[in-house]
Amino acid sequence: MSHFLSFAKGALAMFWLVALVNLAYPLGELHRPILLLSGVLVLVHAAEILLLDGRLKARPAPWLERLQVLLFGVLHLRSLG
Repeated sequence: MSHFLSFAKGALAMFWLVALVNLAYPLGELHRPILLLSGVLVLVHAAEILLLDGRLKARPAPWLERLQVLLFGVLHLRSLG
């Protein structure tokens, strides 16, 4: 299962890279859903951070954990165990 989580995190990192490139250099009207999806993902992952803040505060580096949850969401939470 850890190979799947690593692959999924890599795919999500590539998504965020494309979304950031799309902000800097707009890729055209066809890629507008990427911006919409990235906005929705940021909101959902921010809600996860708010809901699970107590669990994240107990970790050695809570700000790093929050950043990873913001980027990877449930995928990072599953890797915490």
